[in-house]
Amino acid sequence: MKVSQDAAVSGLVTVDCGNSTIDCLRHDDGARARLPHEASDELCGILAGARRIVAVSVVPGSLAALRMVAERCGVPVAFAGIELPCPLRLDYATPATLGADRWVGCLAAHREAGRAIVVDCGTATTVNLVEEDGTFRGGPIAPGLRAFELGMRHATPALPSPRLDADPPALPRTTQDAVDAGVLHGYCGLVERLVAGVLAAARGGATVFVTGGNADRVRRLARLRGRSAPDLVHRGLRLLAAEPPCAR
Repeated sequence: MKVSQDAAVSGLVTVDCGNSTIDCLRHDDGARARLPHEASDELCGILAGARRIVAVSVVPGSLAALRMVAERCGVPVAFAGIELPCPLRLDYATPATLGADRWVGCLAAHREAGRAIVVDCGTATTVNLVEEDGTFRGGPIAPGLRAFELGMRHATPALPSPRLDADPPALPRTTQDAVDAGVLHGYCGLVERLVAGVLAAARGGATVFVTGGNADRVRRLARLRGRSAPDLVHRGLRLLAAEPPCAR
């Protein structure tokens, strides 16, 4: 029997341990916090009163650290891809190397829209396809916007640093605008090209979801049309929390 959504949410905290931050969401009251990896005391505050944690981690050190903090707080924790297996069918040649965050986002998108493409604009940029029948097909991984920024700083130290919240013109007339346009428009162009390639390979329509720390910048500057889904991974973790024990 499937666990009810109300029961699954009661006392639930979901945690997305990314490359740059730990993103926590309390499902009882909607409180959310993005914390640095070393902020164990702040994390304990978020976990106060929690009954369970469902988490995903792409960073082994963060996985171990969260287990230690959860034990310290007396809250059981289960990780996607470890204690909680993927309920999607994985059509992926190297499943052992597949980051669980990629299929967790696709799980939420699929339950909401069926055939979907999930664009995660985080520290890395991933574009993944999930089929109507729930088959995860995978997709490309590319640098994130921060990598573009750091690459520019490292390779061209004489130029000004790009302003990631700028709204640069297509034809810049100052060096600062030129750097901003090159980094921001260049990154958005990369995302657009990756999504177009996945759509072409998929040979059919799909609902596009845009998530991750740079999603708002992409939606503002790119020609890509997709649903804004800032909590997509948390929605996927919540669905995992409601999966029946026999599926685990």
